[in-house]
Amino acid sequence: MRLRLRSSMPPSLPTPPVVPWAEWYAKRARIPGQGRHILFVGPTQSGKTVLARKLAELRSFVVVFGTKARDSSLDAYLADGYRRIESWPPKPKDLRPDSTGAVRLLLWPKIVKREDLRRHRDHYARCLEDAFIEGHWTIVADEGLYLASRKGLNLDQELADVAFGAASNKVSLYLCLQRPSGLSRVTWSSVSDAMVFHLGVTNDIRELASLGVYDPREAAHAIKQLQGHAFLDLPCRGGAEWSISEVDLRDT
Repeated sequence: MRLRLRSSMPPSLPTPPVVPWAEWYAKRARIPGQGRHILFVGPTQSGKTVLARKLAELRSFVVVFGTKARDSSLDAYLADGYRRIESWPPKPKDLRPDSTGAVRLLLWPKIVKREDLRRHRDHYARCLEDAFIEGHWTIVADEGLYLASRKGLNLDQELADVAFGAASNKVSLYLCLQRPSGLSRVTWSSVSDAMVFHLGVTNDIRELASLGVYDPREAAHAIKQLQGHAFLDLPCRGGAEWSISEVDLRDT
C-alpha cells in the first residue's frame, strides 16, 4: 500500500519518518503498552476505530464499550473472538481466559429503543470504577464524546479519573474521538501517545500538536500532510519517536 500525503513539508521543518504499516505495527508490538493511554482522533472512516482495535489485540485484558444498536466495527471485535456481555460485572464464565490466556470482552447491551441508550449508563460507570481499582485492564472507548457528554452518558468525570489516576495501576484507556472538544481536557491530554488522522479544524490541530514532545509547529505541519488512512504517531511522553504510517485495511 502506498502511503499518500499532501504536499511536502517545508524543508526548514523536521519531518517524521514514513513507516510502512507492517513495520510500524511490528515495532509497536514490542513496546510495553499496559498502563499507556492512547488517543485516536480523526473523522469518520479515517481508520481510527480499526487502529484502536489492532492495538487492543496487543493487550491481554480488554473491555470494549459498545453504545449503538448496530455497529459493524463492533462486529469485527466479535469476529476476533471477543465475548459479548450485556451488563457489568461480567459472569465468572466470561472472565475465563481464552487459549492465549487473554480475557477480551465487548460490553454491548442490547439497544432496541432510543431510551435504552442511557438506561445502560450504570454498567459502563461500574466497569470504569472496577477497572480503576483492579488495574491491568485496557478500556476501548470508541465513542468518547458520547460517553462523556451530558447529552450522552455523562461519564466525563469517570473517564477523567481513569485518564488521570489509573495509569499507575496499569490501566490503559484507548479513547477515540472525532474532535478533542466536548470533554474534559484532562481526559484527552493525559495520554502517552496520540494517533492523529487528517483534521480540518485549525484549533484542533494546534491543540493536538501541543500534546507531543516535538515542536508543536512541526507536529501541526505533519498533521496537515495526512490523507486517507494515514496517521501521525505522536508520542506525548519522552523516550519515543514520532512517525507517520497508514492503516492497511487489508490487515483487518
